[in-house]
Amino acid sequence: MNASQETKSAAVGLAKRKKSQLFKGNPKINQAIIIVLLGLLVVLMLVPIVFMLVSSLKSNSQILGNFWGLPSPARWGNYNEAFYTIWRYIINTVVYAVVASFFVMVLSSISGYIFAKKDFPGKELLFLMILAIMMIPGILTLIPAYVLYENLSLTNTPWVIIIAAAAGGQVFGTFLCRTYMSGLPSELFEAARIDGAAEIRVFLQIVIPLSLPILATLFIMQSVGVYNDYIWPLLTIRDSSLQVIAVGLTIFTKQFGITDIGTQFAAYAISSIPLILIFSFGMKYYIQGMTQGALKM
Repeated sequence: MNASQETKSAAVGLAKRKKSQLFKGNPKINQAIIIVLLGLLVVLMLVPIVFMLVSSLKSNSQILGNFWGLPSPARWGNYNEAFYTIWRYIINTVVYAVVASFFVMVLSSISGYIFAKKDFPGKELLFLMILAIMMIPGILTLIPAYVLYENLSLTNTPWVIIIAAAAGGQVFGTFLCRTYMSGLPSELFEAARIDGAAEIRVFLQIVIPLSLPILATLFIMQSVGVYNDYIWPLLTIRDSSLQVIAVGLTIFTKQFGITDIGTQFAAYAISSIPLILIFSFGMKYYIQGMTQGALKM
């Protein structure tokens, strides 16, 4: 009986080892599979972009008659026509995004530093209330917010976009900065205070330089949010000269009588340039801030 049980357990152990080896496989094969899958995902993400760029150089007859073909000849004039149609929308949106993101960085860095390194009664409760605000869907406050800004005579002005973005963005910004700044060594701040540094100097010369990665991350995330916002500008901005690019791309066809599909694709390509530039110059700090935000220094 004992011999039978030993034989059975040995068989079970052998089966488990074979199963583990089957799933483990060859490391080189596993790496090759991962590379193929990642390459497939990259191709799937690039296909719409390539299609947009190729179609932006076509005429209506080329798009409808030869959907997957290359432009012959290429119509570079589509970009010229699209640029002169949407350039004001792009400038408006970039200005709104930069100003609002700057306000968010300033307010979030101050509040994040206070919640991370200062002690005062009710701090944790107040922070929990801020986190609770993040749980409220923005669509629920859309109409009350519109009524508020309408009563303040801010609708149909640039400030309705800037103030709303700054007020809404600092909620998540406070959480992000507080999480990051809580990992900064408190001994560094105490040493600066012992040397006679005022609180404002500690904040500007120590906290801000050490928090540049998370502030850059916050700037990029907030800028992308403002740049892609559609519902709020559509609801609050009536003057076309003040409108943002997300809404402008949907109305410029009717407004200017453009019926060329290639020109519309060219407008989409041009409107993506500011976001590409932001990520190109800030990707290093964005990744650094995202990876360090959850770690303690």
